[in-house]
Amino acid sequence: MIIHEITHRIAYYETDTMGYVHHSNYIRLFERARTEMMRSLGHTYAAMEASGIMMPLIEASCRYHSPGRYDDLLTVKAIIKELPATRMHLDYEVHNEAGMLICSGHTTLVFVNARTRKPIRAPEAFVKALVEFS
Repeated sequence: MIIHEITHRIAYYETDTMGYVHHSNYIRLFERARTEMMRSLGHTYAAMEASGIMMPLIEASCRYHSPGRYDDLLTVKAIIKELPATRMHLDYEVHNEAGMLICSGHTTLVFVNARTRKPIRAPEAFVKALVEFS
């Protein structure tokens, strides 16, 4: 299992009129955590795309357990439980400063050839980096 954490302080513009983190921002936090996980493994989205591989998101879900609020410092965990083949599944947990789980979710991405837009297997070097990280 691979777990990567980031932190994010909620800005005022990320909240709604109730003072809660707007629900759409959790998907953005998931993306930031996933992007930083890839970067920590030495594989950026930019490098993947330059090599002819794209990773479109084909599924996303969130479950809201408790509201996040303005100025909260959140910890976002991106979790990979199994090595990717053609698809990569990630789970996410968002905790507030008290350690309370406020949101959980998952995403699924598919590796595709940028030219043909057809699914392909995950790059060997990327899978190897995941194995070495775990």
